[in-house]
Amino acid sequence: MRAMAAGLALALASGTALAAEAPPAVDSILWLVSNTMAVPDGDVMRHPADELTHWLQARLPGVTLKPMVANAERSWTLIREGRRACHAGAARTPERERLAYFTDTWLVPPPQLIVRQDRRAALPLDARGAVDLEALLSDGTLRGVLNQGRSYGAALDALINAQPTGPQVQRVYGGDYGSNLLAMLMQERADYTLDYPNVLIAQASQPPGEQAGEPPLAALPVKGASDPVVSGVACPRTRWGHAAIRLIDAALGTPEGAALLRDTLRVSLPPDTQRAYREAWDAFFKLRARPTPGL
Repeated sequence: MRAMAAGLALALASGTALAAEAPPAVDSILWLVSNTMAVPDGDVMRHPADELTHWLQARLPGVTLKPMVANAERSWTLIREGRRACHAGAARTPERERLAYFTDTWLVPPPQLIVRQDRRAALPLDARGAVDLEALLSDGTLRGVLNQGRSYGAALDALINAQPTGPQVQRVYGGDYGSNLLAMLMQERADYTLDYPNVLIAQASQPPGEQAGEPPLAALPVKGASDPVVSGVACPRTRWGHAAIRLIDAALGTPEGAALLRDTLRVSLPPDTQRAYREAWDAFFKLRARPTPGL
């Protein structure tokens, strides 16, 4: 009798534990969108971030995505607080992986130094034409502007953090991930910033009247930051966040999902960059066509 009672108690306890471990329901996600830019694809202007949002929404029955444009500071504050929010496209770094679950979306070229053409000759360059960022950040004759709270990838973050920036480098907030920074350069309120090369694709698509003659901005590689950056969807490191990221990963981890992600990346980058990354993308999106193991 005692053995039966003990067995019953153990079964009840196990059932209670299993119930407690059941994943929480995911019926809505605050979908944090940082990149709102439009890029040309032939005669059509496309919005890659919106395309991903609409594609996922159609494949997550019972889940409502609630898009909200948010800058880096706001997005990571919400994730750090464990809100029911997911970041639609964040660079993966060890620090962020302690805060969030990730599923990979894109393998992108590293950010480059975006500089006004009239200030290009003043940059400290190495023999290969790459910018010495450490020297640049301490140069009081050139004015830099960076996005507050944004990660530029592990390599560039390390370079920035190792060199305390003085008053010649301004950190600003924005509604998204820094679309206002290019305007600051164009208005000669700053000389350079850091960003992905696709921002110049969007900038070049402006009406001709706004961009006559030589392109006003140039993109240069940064010394010590040549490796591509992996970005992905990030959800808070909570039980809800784990349930949400698994749903998102299952939708993206298909041949159709990988094709959508590859196409939205393709349209955002110049042809020479696409050619340079073709083999790396082949390997990356082959893995992306399946759910992430162990997630």
